[in-house]
Amino acid sequence: MEHDSHQDEFKRDILIYFCIIALLGVIIFINHLHLKTLGIFLIVPVACIEAGILGYYFMHLMTKKKTVHLLLLLTVIVFLSLLFWPAWDVAYSPRTPSEFTIY
Repeated sequence: MEHDSHQDEFKRDILIYFCIIALLGVIIFINHLHLKTLGIFLIVPVACIEAGILGYYFMHLMTKKKTVHLLLLLTVIVFLSLLFWPAWDVAYSPRTPSEFTIY
């Protein structure tokens, strides 16, 4: 029975490996279309999916759900703070008119 389990895992890993290669092919194909900004908006989600698959299966994050959720929460907190901190600084920091003057 244990042999079948290892063989099933091996087949799954090979399938995931070929999916990663296929996604890489999609990224390269989009890059060769020379879509400029639209290409970036197409490539980034494909790369995120690829990274998620790699992390979930090959880094064994599927077995550590609590840790993954905590890391995702931390990532969202850091992202939001970096996103809104400059806006808060511009809106509420005291500035003199000379700081906005262009010489």
